[in-house]
Amino acid sequence: MAAREMVGDGGGPWPAQRSDVARAPYGREPYVRADIGTGTVDAKAIAWTRTTVQLKWVDEAGATRTQWVPAAAVRRISRDESAWRDPYDDYGFYYPDEP
Repeated sequence: MAAREMVGDGGGPWPAQRSDVARAPYGREPYVRADIGTGTVDAKAIAWTRTTVQLKWVDEAGATRTQWVPAAAVRRISRDESAWRDPYDDYGFYYPDEP
């Protein structure tokens, strides 16, 4: 695999066509639960294609992690279901009825 097709942190293959990558607005990324091969994580989907999803989460040691995983290994969950919550969320987006 060519170096340009890999994520620098070893987090899995980068999609070959970057023009196919979609993203949500910052702070409004959907929460997901995903099988990352070594276990299951609650994360945010920060980018995706038709076949892969790039996840972002904070691990047990407090390090921010990213990894591309197959889309079939990911399912969307609500913010309240997630064991990890991004402190930089757009709070009003997730709770529009709150003051």
